[in-house]
This record gives sequence, structure tokens and C-alpha cells, in this order.
Amino acid sequence: MDIEALIKDPPFKLTEADIRALRGQCEAFRSHTWDEVQNVIAAGEMGQLNRAPQDLRNYILWLAEVGKSHGSVLEFVRREKLRWQNPIAARDDVPFADPHDWKILWNDWPYAFDDGIMHLVMWSKSKIAVDPDTGLPTEESARLIEAFLDRTFGGGLGCTRCENLLWFKQKAAWQSVKALDHIHVLLRGVQEDQVERLIGQHRSQTLQVLARKGMLKTEIGLRISSKMS
Repeated sequence: MDIEALIKDPPFKLTEADIRALRGQCEAFRSHTWDEVQNVIAAGEMGQLNRAPQDLRNYILWLAEVGKSHGSVLEFVRREKLRWQNPIAARDDVPFADPHDWKILWNDWPYAFDDGIMHLVMWSKSKIAVDPDTGLPTEESARLIEAFLDRTFGGGLGCTRCENLLWFKQKAAWQSVKALDHIHVLLRGVQEDQVERLIGQHRSQTLQVLARKGMLKTEIGLRISSKMS
């Protein structure tokens, strides 16, 4: 795999720290705290969120290979993760209004957060309107998202926004699946098994975990592990 070629033509915008990580130039790395993430979200600067160097390298290698094996990352997500029919079509244009139009999964390649912070993704067949000037959800979109979060995680897990629930929509430059809208959800102070029961998926089956165990292999034969080479 040509790392320099990936750096020149990345699947999403890379920071200088990302580039050093891909080249195997590891340095002291610190995970993001809850308060830090709150401040990043409030400033609308989610591009500052980083993955651990090994996870970032695994992620980008996987993105490059899965595009070849499935045609696109979107097709992999649709077919293997969401199991939605093709073409993807929403029953309701209003995000999260129809239960057939959304699905919550563990983030397969989460950012590096402190222990105890869990990272989920809410996938939506319906388009989530964003402000063209900021790239962030409109006020109406935010209202719909937060109402859904309160129902789902407030009622199901007793979570309260800001205290133990955060959310954001990543700006387009940092998205690897731009064609399908999704919201990032962060939880803390809840039991992992409760989250697993709520969403119907075990965290141990995420691609990040499998890659760290050296168990992730793409269809065209690239074995991805946490070892840097």
C-alpha cells in the first residue's frame, strides 16, 4: 500500500498530525476529554478531533481497500452495516420521524476519547439540512436531532444532553461517507451492555476492535492490524 499516494489523495481532510501518523512517525498522543470535546463542538471545529495514530492508519488503509472491494465506502456501509435496500430512499423527509429511516450503530472508527466515552453514529436516510455558510445543522435540524436524542437516550438510558450526552454533525471536509447523512453521538456514565441492548449491536464487532486484534481482512486480501509498518 502506497502511503504517500494516500496522503496526496486522502479520503478526507488530514491534519499535519494525521500525516505524521500515517508515515509511522509516532509521537506523544493524548485522547480528548469530555470538556475538550464540548468546547470543540461549541466552536464548530470538529476537524480538531483526532484518532489514535494506529487507528487512523488502519482506518485510511481500510477506506482505500474497501473502496476497491465494494465500489465505494457508501456501498459497504449500506450493504454490510445498515443492510438497507439500494437505492436508499426515505419514507419521510423529516429526519428521524420514521423508524425505517434511521439506524444507530457503534462508530467503527471512533475518535480518540478518554476511557468511558462511547462513540455512536446515527445514520439517516432523510437529508439533514445544514447552513451553507457554516456547514452545521440548521436550527430546525438541531431541534429535530435533539428531540430524537432526548427520546432515545434520555428515555432509554437516562442520559441528559451536555452532562453525559453530546452530539455533532461533522463538516463535509472531514466526512468519509459524504453521500449519507449521519450524526455522531457521544455518551458517558452509562453501561456498555445497556447501549448494546438499545442499539442491538456488540461493540466487540466494530472494525476498530477487529483491526486491533489483527482480525480485520478485506475481500482483496489486505490484513489490517495495529502494527505499524
